[in-house]
Amino acid sequence: MSRNLMKGRLRAGMLAALVGAASLSIPSRSLAAADSRGTDFWLAFTQNYDTSGALTLFIAGSTATSGTVAAPGIGFSTTFTVAPGVVTSVAIPMSAMLSANGTAQNLGIHVTAAEEVTVYGLNRRSASTDAFLGLPNDILGTEYLVLGYPTTIDGIPTELGIVAIADATTVTITPSVAAAGHAAGVPYTVLLNQGQTYELQNGTLGADLSGTLVASDKAVAVYGGNKCTDIPVNTFACDYVVEQIPPLETWGKKFVTMPLATRTAGDTFRFLASVDATQVSVNGAVVATLGRGQVYESMISGPAVIEANEPILVAQYSNSSSVDGVTSDPFMMLIPPYEQFLGDYTVSTPASGFATNFINVVAPAAAVGQVVLDGANIPAASFTAIGASGFSGAQLPVALGSHHLSATLPFGAFVYGFDSYDSYGYPGGMSLAPVARVTKVELTPPSGTAQVGTQYCVTAKVLDQNNAALPGVRVDFLASGANTASGFAIADAGGTAQFCYAGSNAGDDSIVASVGTITSNAVAVTWTALAQDKTPPTCKVPTNYLYNGDGVRVGVTATVQDTGSGLASVATVSVTNVKSVTADFAVGTTEPVTVTFLKDDLTKGSRFTIRITDVQGNHLDCDPAMSGDVAEGSAGTSPSTGCSQGAGGLLGLIGLAAVGLLRRRR
Repeated sequence: MSRNLMKGRLRAGMLAALVGAASLSIPSRSLAAADSRGTDFWLAFTQNYDTSGALTLFIAGSTATSGTVAAPGIGFSTTFTVAPGVVTSVAIPMSAMLSANGTAQNLGIHVTAAEEVTVYGLNRRSASTDAFLGLPNDILGTEYLVLGYPTTIDGIPTELGIVAIADATTVTITPSVAAAGHAAGVPYTVLLNQGQTYELQNGTLGADLSGTLVASDKAVAVYGGNKCTDIPVNTFACDYVVEQIPPLETWGKKFVTMPLATRTAGDTFRFLASVDATQVSVNGAVVATLGRGQVYESMISGPAVIEANEPILVAQYSNSSSVDGVTSDPFMMLIPPYEQFLGDYTVSTPASGFATNFINVVAPAAAVGQVVLDGANIPAASFTAIGASGFSGAQLPVALGSHHLSATLPFGAFVYGFDSYDSYGYPGGMSLAPVARVTKVELTPPSGTAQVGTQYCVTAKVLDQNNAALPGVRVDFLASGANTASGFAIADAGGTAQFCYAGSNAGDDSIVASVGTITSNAVAVTWTALAQDKTPPTCKVPTNYLYNGDGVRVGVTATVQDTGSGLASVATVSVTNVKSVTADFAVGTTEPVTVTFLKDDLTKGSRFTIRITDVQGNHLDCDPAMSGDVAEGSAGTSPSTGCSQGAGGLLGLIGLAAVGLLRRRR
C-alpha cells in the first residue's frame, strides 16, 4: 500500500521535509499492484543443450517467510525459508527439465510462499547457461506472442514452453514456423491440466518460433528461447537462452538500455510487435515497421533509447564470444518499459563458476546518486546519461552472492555474468501492470490554490480505450514552476492514484501525470504566500473522559487546533504511564484535530506533555491538569516565540484497559 504524504501521524521534525520540494516515497506492493513478486508460481525449465547440468531456483523476499517448492510430476517437494535481503537457493532435480517436443508432460514446478517473494530460475550446464525471472500466477495472461532466437545450428532447436496453472486448460497455438508436425500459421489446440507442461521445438536451420501466438481459455505461463544458439547467426559459440514471456497487455512503448559490460562490439537486440504497423526507432532513428508477430533484430552499441508507436517486447542478447573475443557467450534478457520499473530488488549471482558478474542500473536523472546497492549509495559519477531520455545508466561489477538495490524513484536492474564460453542474464524484476491498455490519464482538479507550506493533492484516473478504469498501473507525477516535485503512485482498484506535495515558494506550478508515453492534462496550481502568523495553536480538553466497564477513568481526548497558518505537527515531549494517538490530518489544516490519551497501568498516576506546532513555527506545550475537572491548556504562551511559560498539572487518568470496555461518560 503506497504511503500517502498528505496524511499521517505527524511527528516533530517532519515539517521541514514537507514544506520543501517534495516527492512521494516508494510504495510497497498494494493489493492493486501487479509485479514479479508473488506467493504462488507455476514454473518450468525448457530444454538446455543436454542433461549434464543443474537446475536452481533463487528465491528472495523483503520480509522473512517460508514456503514450498514442489514438482508433483516427478515426486519432488522441499521447503524453504527466506531472510530479508538474502537469496535462498533451491536445487531442482534435472528430471524436471522439459524433454518432449510436441508432447504434454507433468513437469511443472510449483512455488508457494506465505509472503511475497521473487523467483529466478537458473538452468546451468558448463558452457551453456541462462536464467529467467519467474512470473507469479496472479499476473499471468491468456494471450502471448513468443520471443526467442532462431536455430543457428542444424538440429539444435528454437523452442517455447507452456505451463498450465489450472485443470482443463485449452491452449491454442499458432506456430510461426512448422513444428512437431503442425504447419506454420495454422492454429491447433492442446489440453493441459494444472502443472502440465508443453514444449514446442524446430531444429531446422533458420527456423524461429518467435512470433508464435499462444492463446488459452485460462491463464498459462509461457517461455521462449533456444536450446543452444549462436548470436548473431554465423558466429561462435552457442549457448542456451531463455526468458519467461510477459502477457501482451504488459508490453510497453519506451525503453532505455545500457550496454553489457566488457563487450566491445555492441549487443544484439530483438523487437517483437504486438500489432500491425508498429514503427520502432532507436536513438531517434526509425529502424523498422513491423506487422503483428514480426521481429526486427539490430546490433546496438552504447546506451540506447528504444521507442515504438505501439506496444513491443524488447530483449537484449549477449553475443557469442567470437564477435569481440571477450570472455562471454549468449544469453537472453528481457528489457521492461521504463513505466514497469520497480523501486527495489533483491537479486543473486550463481554461487560459483562465473568469474565476472555485473548489475546494470538504469535510473531517472533525479535518482542518480541516490540508488543504494548493498547499503551504499552508487556514486553519481558511475552513471552515464542515456541520450535526452532523462535516464542515466551504470554498469556495476558485483561479487558472487546476494545483492539488494533500492532508490527513491523506480529504476531498472539487470543481472548478468560471464565465464569461458558461458554466461547468464535476467531482469531483476518488473511491474506487470496492463500498461499496453492505457489510452488516457485524466488529472483532477483542473486548477487550484494553496498556501505556501501546506500540501496540494491531485488525483489521476487511468483509463483504457473504453474509458474503463485500469488498476495496478504505476502513475508518474511531475510538478514544475515555482516549486518542483516528482513522485509516483500505484492506481487503486478504481484506477485512481493520488499525488500530494508541499510548496515552499509563492507562484504558479503545473502538474502532469503520465504512464509511459501517455500524458495527462496539466493542472495549474497557484501558491500564495503565508500571512504573518504569531499566534500559537490551542489545546483544549473536553468534558468527555473515557472509562472502562468498572467505572475507572482510563482515557481522555484533547482537541488541538490552529486557525492561523494551520497545524504542522503534534509531537510527544514527555509521557509517564500513558500513550497518545493523534488522528490523521493534512499539514496546514485549520480544523480541530483529536488527540487521545490512554493510560497504560490503571493503578498508577499518569502525566503527559505534547507540543503542537503550526506551519509558521509557533508552538504550544500542552500539559493539562486532568485530575478531575476539565482544564484548558495550562500554559501561557508568548505570541513571539510560541513557547510554554506555565506549569503543568497532574494527569490522573488514561490508557486502554481493553478494547470494547471503553465508554464515554459526561
